[in-house]
Amino acid sequence: MQQERLTADQCDELAKALHVDATRLPHGSERENLLQLAEGYRLLAGMKRMVLRKVN
Repeated sequence: MQQERLTADQCDELAKALHVDATRLPHGSERENLLQLAEGYRLLAGMKRMVLRKVN
């Protein structure tokens, strides 16, 4: 499987979309999984931005 590299902005957009999708689900494990995934992408976006600042 070919991997796609996401930019920090794309990670943020994905995190927001996952969060919106999660809020539409009833409370339960699927909702919690989506919220955790959204948080992971939000943190990844922050790390990517930090790396870019240090490189430049």
